[in-house]
Amino acid sequence: MNASKAAAAACLAVTATLSGMTSTAHAADEQVCLVNEVVAFSEPVTNTPKTVGVTVKGQLFNCTNGAAATGSYTETATLPNYTCTALFYQGAGTRVFTWTDPAVTPSTYSYNRTSSRVGANIVIVLLGSINHGTFATEPAKMQLTALNPDPISCATTGVSQLSLVGALTVGL
Repeated sequence: MNASKAAAAACLAVTATLSGMTSTAHAADEQVCLVNEVVAFSEPVTNTPKTVGVTVKGQLFNCTNGAAATGSYTETATLPNYTCTALFYQGAGTRVFTWTDPAVTPSTYSYNRTSSRVGANIVIVLLGSINHGTFATEPAKMQLTALNPDPISCATTGVSQLSLVGALTVGL
C-alpha cells in the first residue's frame, strides 16, 4: 500500500471512530463537529529547513447544533525553518468558521496550538475560545490527528500536503 492510500485508510478509520464519539465534556456543549483538514505547503517540505507558506482548509460536519450543522475555514501562515520533523509547531492562531447557513454569523476562534507525536501519528490540540460571532465567549477545543509524513518522501522529493481528521468542541 502506498503512502497516500495508507493515509486515506487511516483517516477513514479515525473518522469512523470519531463519528461514534460521544462528548466527554459536560452537557453544556454548544457545538460538537467532526473535522477534515488538508494542510498544503507552498513547496514540498523535506528534512532541510526552509521558509514555507502553509494553507489550511478545513470542513466541519455532523455538527450537533442544527443551525450550524456544517461549515468550513481557511488559515494561512508563513513558517521559517520548517522541516518534516517540525511540521506541527507550537504557537497561537485564529480561524474563522464560516457556517454553511448564511443566516448563522461566522465564528472567530483564537487558539494556542500544541502538538505531539504519538506512535505513527501527530496529534494537534488547538485550545482557546470563540471571541466573535456565533458561540462568542465560549471556550473551544479542536483536536486533530495526522499520520507522520513518509520518511522516504521527506528525505527525497518532499511532502506537499497532509490530511488530518478530528473534532471541534465548543462550550467545554
